[in-house]
Amino acid sequence: MIIRMAWRLLWREARSGELTLIFMALLLAVTSTTAIALFSSRLELAMQHRSSELLGADVRLHSTTEPEPEWQQNAQTLGLNSARTLSFPSVALFGDEMSLAAIKAVDEHYPLRSVLRVTTVAGAEAQQMNHGPARGEAWVEPRLLALLGAKLGDQVEVGSLTLTLSGEIAEESDRGGNFYSLSPRLMMHWDDIAGSGLTGPGARLNYRLLITGEASAIERWQQSQPLAVNQRFESLDDGNQAVARNLNRARQYLGIAALLAVVLASVAVAISAQRYASRHFDISALMRTFGLQQNQVWGIYASQLLLLGLVATLAGLLLALGLQALLLQLLQGLVPDDLPAAPVTAWLLGMSSGLLTLLGFALPYLMPLSRVAPLRVLRRDLAPVPLAGWLITSLALAALTLLLWLFTGDALISVGTLLGGGLLLLLMLALLLLAIRALRHLLAGRALPLSLRFAWLHISRHSRQSAGQILAFSLTMMVMLVIAALRNDLLADWQANLPEKAPNVFAINIQPYQQQAFAASLADAGLQHEKLYPMVPGRLLRINDVSVQELQVADDPAINRDLALTADDQLPASNRVIAGDWALQQQAGQVSIEQRLAKRLGVGLGDRLTFSAGGVEFSAVVSSLREVDWGAMTPNFYMMFSPDVLAALPASYLTSFYVPTDKQALLTELIRAYPGITMLDMQAVIAQIQGVLQQVTLAIELILVFVLCAAVMVMLASLLAGLSERLREGAIVRTLGGSRGLLRRGQRLEFMLLGAVSALLALAGAELVTWALYRQVLDLPYAGPGWVWLWLPPFAALLLALPGLWLLRRTVNVSPLMVLRGLND
Repeated sequence: MIIRMAWRLLWREARSGELTLIFMALLLAVTSTTAIALFSSRLELAMQHRSSELLGADVRLHSTTEPEPEWQQNAQTLGLNSARTLSFPSVALFGDEMSLAAIKAVDEHYPLRSVLRVTTVAGAEAQQMNHGPARGEAWVEPRLLALLGAKLGDQVEVGSLTLTLSGEIAEESDRGGNFYSLSPRLMMHWDDIAGSGLTGPGARLNYRLLITGEASAIERWQQSQPLAVNQRFESLDDGNQAVARNLNRARQYLGIAALLAVVLASVAVAISAQRYASRHFDISALMRTFGLQQNQVWGIYASQLLLLGLVATLAGLLLALGLQALLLQLLQGLVPDDLPAAPVTAWLLGMSSGLLTLLGFALPYLMPLSRVAPLRVLRRDLAPVPLAGWLITSLALAALTLLLWLFTGDALISVGTLLGGGLLLLLMLALLLLAIRALRHLLAGRALPLSLRFAWLHISRHSRQSAGQILAFSLTMMVMLVIAALRNDLLADWQANLPEKAPNVFAINIQPYQQQAFAASLADAGLQHEKLYPMVPGRLLRINDVSVQELQVADDPAINRDLALTADDQLPASNRVIAGDWALQQQAGQVSIEQRLAKRLGVGLGDRLTFSAGGVEFSAVVSSLREVDWGAMTPNFYMMFSPDVLAALPASYLTSFYVPTDKQALLTELIRAYPGITMLDMQAVIAQIQGVLQQVTLAIELILVFVLCAAVMVMLASLLAGLSERLREGAIVRTLGGSRGLLRRGQRLEFMLLGAVSALLALAGAELVTWALYRQVLDLPYAGPGWVWLWLPPFAALLLALPGLWLLRRTVNVSPLMVLRGLND
């Protein structure tokens, strides 16, 4: 009986429009959370897929010796795909020409995730390959052809092998490598390595076992057996720090945007539920008069709420699916056509968001309906005692905490946002109430224009309601300001890392006698270059006279390989000193270390580090810690010594420069002019990074639409919440002789005051929130909103006045007699 009556009441109220506002707010909550979850999860999967192309796999096992067969056997047992590669430097010969080449041997399963595009016929378009070169053949980069003066079809010698050049590599997404293996690529078949003499003693070998598959299976595979000292797992963070950092910021931004959209949608539901409950006191009193018990009334409203939630959830899921499909169709060509399907968790999140929003933000306001006294039928002034404010707040915060944690997957961001946002809102509410009270005493007895007096009396008489409205408007504008600021600054930061003329070629192994000539050649060609840094390969031996092999950091990758050491007394533009004093670099025996490496090694200011390079041991004292922007396409180093430390060691030099796309012939001329200098063309890598950032930018733009819809719903709910009371006030004013013009002017001034004050509060709150996000989460420089302080308050006053007057047009159009009789309540 309870369910049937709840359904009949729900259907009747739906037809009468009683549930329109709460249904729309709930629908928006479900639609926004589901659409954002679906779209962002699909884009994130796509971005991860694109970024995994840079790694060539989901994870790689790196080893300086051939990995044990058990690694690949375990992968096959777990249903994982695997491929093997071997990289090392060697010399390629063609006739009388020779060149250092980065050899890469691949097996028959390569590539897995990599994008490998090869031209097999001279002048033809490059084709996507799903296999490597055949036995006896080799694919090479164009710059190796330029160095050797060879062409497709020619034969080159590598070790004891003679390989036919059957393809020209146009793109190899997992090119990667380090400064000791960035020579032009020559790719060959794995089986040709045996008997070639290329892997003998002294060869610098880098074996990689590439793995793709389910994340849970990969995790079990990584735990299947212990790593040897010379082995480590590589992920995107290890392979390309620039892409990793930008993708991490993108994921954080999507999480923050979604989080704020959820908050706004929840506020809209709470405001709508409060209005709905206040308009149903009379119906609840009639139910009690007709003999229903409190638990029965409660059951009716709880069932009604549950049914409403189910209908809104189903409608929201369908709407989110349709909206997502429409957006993908409209943006065809900008987003990838092969976006992966959204995970089940995204759908479950959308379903749970509706129920959690109802339980946390609607249920607390509907619970008192079961306690309405039957006497209210005769005495309309009787109202049930509402739930304690602390209980409502606790329920809302619990629901919001769970919802945000499910949505972002980041407990720190969710809890930090709730605590910080809650304290900020409480502070803003307290300041508003104090300001209204102070102005009430200040303006008492003062002569004000009639319209302004009418507007101020409405604000001051209902101080709590006015403060709540201002708070809702402020929250809405603050969210939009934060999202817009994050969007602009993130894109500006990415563009700063990859400006239009960012260096796209690295020149390595420049010998001391070539410095001036090479710099002059670049200048003659009109190519601007970064500073030439000396580079010495060296290995860390001891920290404070204790061997690193005896410390807990013995298995750190920085210990088991050579580091690129440099010396300079000038701080690079992409570096920032966060501890110590860079001026100490002017003194002898100093070293500055990158902060994250210092943290991993447990090294601090004043510690003494001992290195070995070129058969010579030397020590230096840590004088500063640096924050390095690895996203900048400029030379960066973990260790930077004072100039005296490396002065006696043989060093080569490193720089980077920009080559325009229409001047690629200059790069070929440089390669031929300086065959001993290794030049790494990074244009393909930069293009991949820019492609990933284009996807991120698109996701940001689309998610802003959902946040804007949630913001509009909050403003709409807040304005409609006091419509009934405004109808009665308008009827009384007109009955006492007030004109429609007076009402309109008073309402216009009231909304302009509310909009201007809300904008000022939103600006102040946005400053605090963005500062905290920039400093603690996104690691971005904070500059503040600037000129927004000047134009936002008047714009907000106008923006709020126009829809406010439109929504309240009934207060001046409906007959006062009808309102006072309760016919338009």
